[in-house]
Amino acid sequence: MSADRIPAPAHALQRPGALFHKLADERRMMSQSERDTLVENAVFTYVDRTWVTLWYDPGHAIRSNCGGMTAYRAITTTGDLLWYVAPEGDAPVYHAQCADPFEAIEHATVALGAQADLNRRWIHIERLAQDLRSGALQFDVTLEDARLAPICPNGFRALMASVGLFGARSISGRTAAVLMKVEPSVGYIIHAAWIRTQAPVPQAGVHAVPRAPAVFEAAC
Repeated sequence: MSADRIPAPAHALQRPGALFHKLADERRMMSQSERDTLVENAVFTYVDRTWVTLWYDPGHAIRSNCGGMTAYRAITTTGDLLWYVAPEGDAPVYHAQCADPFEAIEHATVALGAQADLNRRWIHIERLAQDLRSGALQFDVTLEDARLAPICPNGFRALMASVGLFGARSISGRTAAVLMKVEPSVGYIIHAAWIRTQAPVPQAGVHAVPRAPAVFEAAC
């Protein structure tokens, strides 16, 4: 890893009390005394089912128009506010840092649909990972690839932090393929990186205007 890729230290965990106050302050229609009561009663729910550990407010929830998803206002254990989008049933949850809950639900809907499409081509993704681990294929995986993959980048950052790579802008494809054994969703990022490597090299004097790629978290 070169000097410009030296990882930064991961964000420190914050005390639950401070997190509760910040999450309660999102209840804008409540008085300060009512928000203090929420904190005192610790009404928030802890979730660690993914690489993103968080507390969410079950009373601060927005349902999708179709009723199939619920976005809960949440805060990570490192103090980042987000929307915790939970589909009905056993579908994967999604974390979006959008300010608007309906935008968060839209991100989740698009991302989960894209995941379902890629799952039908999972054999190809597993072959890419195997070739990366063996050295038959070589390319880097970047944070931009994570933004273009149908996953929440927060989860990828949390996974990177767990292996001591928080803050790295890119890692080798082989490292990503090894991480995929721990977290299969890294396969979506590997696929996005592979798509990037397939882009044709522009010829001298030819200026093509590329189509803007889909970004699943955009500026969120």
